Amino acid sequence: MNKYTVFVSSPSDVSKERKLLSEVIDEINDTHGKPLGYELDLWKYENRAYPSADKPQNLINAIMTPYQIFIGIMWKRFGTPTPNAGSGTEEEYNVAYKAWQRKEVREILFYFCEKNYTLSSLEEHDQIGKVLKFKNALSGQSFTWKYANPVDFKDKIRKHLCTLMNRIIEEQTRGIGQKTTPDEAVIDDFRSLWDKMTPELQNYFNIPYNENRMKGDGGIQTRDLFAAMVTNPTPELKAIMQHIPTAALPEPIEGKIVSEPYIVNERPWLSHCIASSIKRLGNALPEDQKLTALDVFTDIAKNGSGESVMLLRKHNINPEDIETFLQKENLQALGG
Repeated sequence: MNKYTVFVSSPSDVSKERKLLSEVIDEINDTHGKPLGYELDLWKYENRAYPSADKPQNLINAIMTPYQIFIGIMWKRFGTPTPNAGSGTEEEYNVAYKAWQRKEVREILFYFCEKNYTLSSLEEHDQIGKVLKFKNALSGQSFTWKYANPVDFKDKIRKHLCTLMNRIIEEQTRGIGQKTTPDEAVIDDFRSLWDKMTPELQNYFNIPYNENRMKGDGGIQTRDLFAAMVTNPTPELKAIMQHIPTAALPEPIEGKIVSEPYIVNERPWLSHCIASSIKRLGNALPEDQKLTALDVFTDIAKNGSGESVMLLRKHNINPEDIETFLQKENLQALGG
């Protein structure tokens, strides 16, 4: 039985959620973990701490055991400042995020409650202000999720942990980890081009990256990018795709779509076709022009060599056909 430690961090106003998390983990261990050969071990300071003259956060840091999954929860309280951060929860998150960057922590999940509340003191106003500031900061670093109330939290965390563990067990069974590793030169090219992309193109990168990162693999294959484009195509993409057989394109993405731009602040890996296209188009992009989804799609469809492009070729969609479609629809793509 493989054991995975889950560390939960939160201020004091979400005690119901912490209790429900314990119940969910017990349930997952009995119904999901046993058949797949794993067990989740929830690390909560209230179960591990002991009387000490040291400051509470120092004690937690001293007795904390290595963990693979970090869960943060906040509502309207930020918490008490520590010597290293604005609160114990913030300090614990900072530690987890650095460990995640070193691949010592497998996943970070942070949840913010949207349940209504009434503020009755200046101290409470100060606390909620800090929560909102922290939430905004996290939006560029890691996954954050909203929940309406403790029951909604229970439903979400159960689904997310089961999805995550399915992915981990699948990778172990196949003997694989992340499909590839990030290339720093590709990341630099991607980041330098980000502000020159249209919002639609940015979302086509955000959505599949977020889908994959939730599953433990922070990257984008060409089929992932094409699937995001198929799911909600721009008018220009729709005009081109109507000439392409449905079977030559991936299925649309189903379920909730998360479009927050975590990708630009993290270290994604990109398929060879995407990386090559970004390089080519970045070099050709005029200073006064934005890179569009049509630019990227047509460039990859014409110049790529991966599985998604081979699928187009299998259905007789060749580079000259892409150019014909552009002409028929009176469209112009960069380099086309």
